[in-house]
Amino acid sequence: MYKPRKLHPISAIINFMKSLKDAIFPLIIVFLFNGDLFRGDVEWIPLLIWAGALLLILSFGVIRWLRFRYWVEDGELRIEYGLIFRKKRYIPIDRIQSLNFSEGIFHRPFQLVKVTVETAGSTGNQQAEAELTAISRMEADQLEGLIFDVKNHGKGTETGEDEAPQQPERTKVFEMRNKDLVLMAVTSGGAGVVLSGVGFFFSQILDILPVGVIYEEVLNWIKIGVLVVAAAIFVIVLVAYGISILLTMLRYARFTVLLDGEDLVITRGWLEKKQMTIPLNRIQGIRIDENWIRQPLGYASVTLISAGGSIQKEAEQQLRLLPMIKKTEIPHVLKNVLKDYKIDVEYKRLPARAKIRYMIRSSWFAWAACIPLSYFFYPYGLLSIFAALGFTGIGWLSYRDAGWNLSDQQLSLKSRSFIKQTFIMKKYRIQSTYLNQSVLQRRAHLKSLLVALKSGAGTVVAPCLYMDQKDAEHILNWYRPYS
Repeated sequence: MYKPRKLHPISAIINFMKSLKDAIFPLIIVFLFNGDLFRGDVEWIPLLIWAGALLLILSFGVIRWLRFRYWVEDGELRIEYGLIFRKKRYIPIDRIQSLNFSEGIFHRPFQLVKVTVETAGSTGNQQAEAELTAISRMEADQLEGLIFDVKNHGKGTETGEDEAPQQPERTKVFEMRNKDLVLMAVTSGGAGVVLSGVGFFFSQILDILPVGVIYEEVLNWIKIGVLVVAAAIFVIVLVAYGISILLTMLRYARFTVLLDGEDLVITRGWLEKKQMTIPLNRIQGIRIDENWIRQPLGYASVTLISAGGSIQKEAEQQLRLLPMIKKTEIPHVLKNVLKDYKIDVEYKRLPARAKIRYMIRSSWFAWAACIPLSYFFYPYGLLSIFAALGFTGIGWLSYRDAGWNLSDQQLSLKSRSFIKQTFIMKKYRIQSTYLNQSVLQRRAHLKSLLVALKSGAGTVVAPCLYMDQKDAEHILNWYRPYS
């Protein structure tokens, strides 16, 4: 680790595939709509241009691999890279919060990993502080052990470089059972994401398709019957639901949480195995989520609110400590990780005069829409009344599930929109606390409490609406520095 090292050659292919992913859609368009490729009736110039572009992308990937170096020196992780201009990045080891490992389909056959370096200052970046695209698992363990040794003992040693320094033994905290994984996949509701992806694809391709011809064909097809159309829609939704179940199971397969000294290590994934390290001292609070399907079954998920890490697409998924667990088992699991957090507390309900406000808040727009819908689409528009009643019921549930608890140095808040959420926060982790009160709330002696916690580059807000004014002011006084 004290001498400059190169990445594995497979990183050149990975760089090529990353660049190809951004260009894949135009490439498909060129091949599909550039004449009849099988009969030879094609325009060869666009194809040759794209072939040249692919070779150029591949050569860029090879050059990036050849010019990339990394090593450890003087308490720093040093990286040199650059396609045209030579760039250097020196990262002090004491600023490194964690090394996250992932093994994709290109890594696993060669026993390689991708290493993502997270630092205390990487919260505002759109990507991690540094990334080693492909190195051997042994080198990754050496680097992780060396960083641990430097951070805990103040210096590393150049002897025994082929062996990783000794680290504390990891303790298994939680492992998702197969039945819970299946139930999580079935109740995840990810079909909407798949359908939105299909919709985005068709919206992009619509401009180049012969819309007029397709429209006529669709009209003729619809004449077959509404039942056939409904059956086709049902099949599409069913397939999308099946795909979402499969993707969820692949993403969370072998989900395990380990305690490694002062860090939490989360590993998951089947095709792409990922390992994420979360320092315990960066955890700002926890959030317990219960959706409409899982709550009656007694299941919930636990997400960590962390101040560390870069902003990534899967940040929410990566910080999910317990993706699917019986709610009664949460205190037993968390007491081994976050010992000072109290999960089983008694929540104080909101005053009865807040009930009508919750119901109005969630349904006023639906009732307002009932009037024009019922008038212009009579009599079928009257069915909108049932939708308005449904939103009113959601408001009643939001009132019933809301509550708060204050005990010594911990504040717990419960609320619901479509998902019931419970925030558990320590006083010294709260960024700000503020109260809102409208004119109508003032007349009813109610106030809304909003508590902000640091999360990545921004904040996450825990609400509790329409609290008794005295209770809200009591919590505010509890948070004030002199209290």
